[in-house]
Amino acid sequence: MNFKKSVEPAELALLAEKWGPVAAQKYRLDVDDPFLTGNHQLLTSDQRRAEICYVMHRGDPTQALLLHIKTYYPAGAYRLPTGGIHVGEPVEATLAREIQEETGLIVGAGADQVQVQRFLGVVAYELVHRTLQRTDYFATYAFLVQMPAEAALDPQDPEENIADWQWRPPADLPTIAATLENIGDSAPDWADWGRFRALSHRFVAERLISDA
Repeated sequence: MNFKKSVEPAELALLAEKWGPVAAQKYRLDVDDPFLTGNHQLLTSDQRRAEICYVMHRGDPTQALLLHIKTYYPAGAYRLPTGGIHVGEPVEATLAREIQEETGLIVGAGADQVQVQRFLGVVAYELVHRTLQRTDYFATYAFLVQMPAEAALDPQDPEENIADWQWRPPADLPTIAATLENIGDSAPDWADWGRFRALSHRFVAERLISDA
């Protein structure tokens, strides 16, 4: 798999300069409709080249991390929040924008703002679509962030369709990944989406353990 097709080397170099050596994993997935083509699974549409994943806690990441579920997801499909990076948009600018849109919180240095603490790394994907007969390249950039302990979650963009939040201990991430990986058992149209989503959750779990 060509890693450079999934991430921009210059951008990765800038992240490494700021945050240190970049942890990375690469995967190839064989997928099919409706993943990438419909049913709220248009991952690579609208000029999305990649996504950020914010791993949010309230002061102690070993205690609880923020998950969300959207109105159209299968039952039980809680996951770490993500947001699409558009062509020409820097990764960390996307991180700040998505956190503000989804939670109402502002990324910054103030005590009442979200603090970006660590770049956990990047997961790169080669998505081989059988029906489209094409390969899409995508990546997930994961960041550990801390929100003010007493702040309220107040989504600003109704198009995010956030139905609920959960706080779960990081030790649950492998179980959450397994739930996503097997979501197709109860919702067949979401099988490939769930397999895709499970990979970043396992990556984050491994990074939090290695950084502990």
